[in-house]
Amino acid sequence: MIRLEGVAKSFAPDRDVLGEINLHVKKGEWVWLLGATGAGKSVLMKIVYGALPPSQGTIFVLDEDVGSLNETALSLLRRRVGIVFQDIRLLDDRPVLENVALVLEALGASGRDARERAERWLEKVGMSDHSSRCPYELSIGQRQKVALARALAKEPEALLLDEPFSALDEAQEREMLKLLGEVNHEGTTILAASHTHEILHFLPGRVLQLTGGGIQ
Repeated sequence: MIRLEGVAKSFAPDRDVLGEINLHVKKGEWVWLLGATGAGKSVLMKIVYGALPPSQGTIFVLDEDVGSLNETALSLLRRRVGIVFQDIRLLDDRPVLENVALVLEALGASGRDARERAERWLEKVGMSDHSSRCPYELSIGQRQKVALARALAKEPEALLLDEPFSALDEAQEREMLKLLGEVNHEGTTILAASHTHEILHFLPGRVLQLTGGGIQ
């Protein structure tokens, strides 16, 4: 489902971020990458999503060789993959509901269907009362929830999460983990990254450590 073979990333001759990463996430699996700030988690997520090229290695997502895809093919692959970036990417000039619905319309949903699905997922993440507000009016934690609703509304085959709960309190974190557990149970493959170890005592899925540019 998601496979990395010998993936490395350097930004300069003396700045190696990732080195010889080998990772296999099976279909329907939930894998967590834990690592300190600066360990390379965001870089790895962007490489998997095709937003950043590796310095070496091969990445397969949904049986597609990401490095061999042109922009059109990569765009088609991303329709099947949901992602929540650490730097939350919402449109500040559009209401929350429209932020979610626009993605669905881009995937071919009718305006009505897109709106209904957007409303349903905003309710699932506890943000339906804020659907008419713009992202700049929300807290960081609320924006994280909207970004998660937008990713899940696509009903993706694979979901990439980069620090998805960093601004949530423990109770909210548990709620989102429960929701993601349901999504994973229904067949969505999840690869998530987090810097915190406190989450471990109620963390579902396989846990790996990203440190020193490698996975342990």
